[in-house]
Amino acid sequence: MNSRNNIFGYSNQRSEIRKRTWMILGLFMLLFCLLTWRIANFMYFNSEPLKTMFNAQYTIDETYGPKYSLTDCNGHDLLTYEINYYAIIDPVDYIRFNEYTSKYDLEALTITLRNYNKKYDLEKIKGNGNGEKLRYKIDEVTYNKLKDIKKVKGFYTFKSNDVIKDGYWKIENILTNTKYFNAAGVETTKKSESLEMQIYNKTKDNEYTKIRFSKGVNGEISTGKIIKPKNNVNVRLTIDKKIQDKVGAILKEQNYEKYAQIGVVLMESSSGKIKAMAQKDDNTYNANLGMAGTNGYLPGSIFKVIVDEAGLDTNLIKDNEEFKLKSNIFKEEPMKGNGGPFTVGKALTVSSNNVFAQIGWRVGIKNIYNYAQKQGILSKVLNLEQESSGKFQEDISNPTPSETSQTAIGQNVTMTPLEAISIPNTIINDGIYVQPRIIDTYVDDNNKIVEKNTSKTTTILKSETAEIVKLHMMDVVDKVKGGTGESAYIENMGIGGKTGTTTYYTSKIVDGKKERQKSSDGWFVGFFNLDGKNYSLVVYVNNITISNAKNVADEEAGGTAAPIFKKVVNALKVMD
Repeated sequence: MNSRNNIFGYSNQRSEIRKRTWMILGLFMLLFCLLTWRIANFMYFNSEPLKTMFNAQYTIDETYGPKYSLTDCNGHDLLTYEINYYAIIDPVDYIRFNEYTSKYDLEALTITLRNYNKKYDLEKIKGNGNGEKLRYKIDEVTYNKLKDIKKVKGFYTFKSNDVIKDGYWKIENILTNTKYFNAAGVETTKKSESLEMQIYNKTKDNEYTKIRFSKGVNGEISTGKIIKPKNNVNVRLTIDKKIQDKVGAILKEQNYEKYAQIGVVLMESSSGKIKAMAQKDDNTYNANLGMAGTNGYLPGSIFKVIVDEAGLDTNLIKDNEEFKLKSNIFKEEPMKGNGGPFTVGKALTVSSNNVFAQIGWRVGIKNIYNYAQKQGILSKVLNLEQESSGKFQEDISNPTPSETSQTAIGQNVTMTPLEAISIPNTIINDGIYVQPRIIDTYVDDNNKIVEKNTSKTTTILKSETAEIVKLHMMDVVDKVKGGTGESAYIENMGIGGKTGTTTYYTSKIVDGKKERQKSSDGWFVGFFNLDGKNYSLVVYVNNITISNAKNVADEEAGGTAAPIFKKVVNALKVMD
């Protein structure tokens, strides 16, 4: 009995040992699996941060070029670049690891830098331990002397491809700037809804193109290699660089030296794509956007096209209706044609203020306002931060005959050239307003489209109205009809347009005294067909000094803006 109990006791004891052994083995297996999982997790799944930390200790990255490319519609870069050269010293590594470096190499480095700039004195540097590098900007000659010095520790050279911000008010520079100076002169971040910040938000996760240097444990630094990002978003504009450059060159010709500023906007009519947005002087406000803090400029008689279309489209005037000049309206205007009669088309051709004041009363200020507003005349077009928006100076809820007369001839309303391009464009598009745009697409580094933009369109006029006004605008440039825009006429081309001249006074100091000087702005808005495609074009000449004008034509748009229109169109005809 006792022996049987002993046998059972011994068997239970062995069973308990086996159980404990399996438990320990299972625990070890679990620990081994956990350890294997952690190693795999770090090596394969969470390796990037560790790799980055490791590489940061043994690699050096220098920025080479911008964060994204800004190109024209054909992929040509719109930004201007220059190569800059740098010599970089890491003071800690330079002092720590050069004990056995050739004195010849050290002296060559020291003397070459000092010969370029006496302040670049390596004998005075100290390793402060904060890791801050000394960046010495050098020229190409000095760079070529230094780049072959390879054995000095804590030293390397590189060249960067930096954007030149020449001309703040160039459209490409405006688009790539996220800061501006407000009315108080304080640098401010542009609003989130602005087009500039939209571009920023699309590209903010991009990586810079870099020059990467490998760094050894003893401070030696290898030759840099350019590392290009793979998943960047880039911006392609609607602008055609070849056309943009050509228009810009025309505006800088000697013939136009007497004009301080000229703005030109060229647009593909059906798509709303802006093909050129140029000005004479890029170092002052962008004329096409309007002066910052204002509501644009007085448009003068180009606004009569809006009045013309509003009257015809509402049937408040008829195309064949005749108007006689009234002696009590705009008395300074000559009694053209012995007082008429004038149809609205003829009145537009000769730009009669007298007749258009009468039409303005008939049509009513609210109708005129509505037709202007629906064509984008009174709001930002591209939504740029410093873009102005047009405004009616007249209180449309309480109009007076006198103010309505001024509004009807474009002397009581303001707009920008960018807004004004809708005047000819709505007409040539059979009454459809196509909102201008300057962003074509966002593309990746392989030039594949990431996001495509399209213009908003709105039907404004009956097609019959648009056709009638189109013929009126073609008469304006017809030499036989004696229109104010005949200097824009080009033989065998379907051109229509309208001149606009505004008169105002500016102040200047003469012999220590302030004097008033009579000035004016000249406008020409028009459309033309080239190779089967319709285009709209605005020319704006700012601040024509009338005292310097040789004749009456030099004071008015017909002798200033219209000839520039013609020159631009002729230049486009001969471009490949």
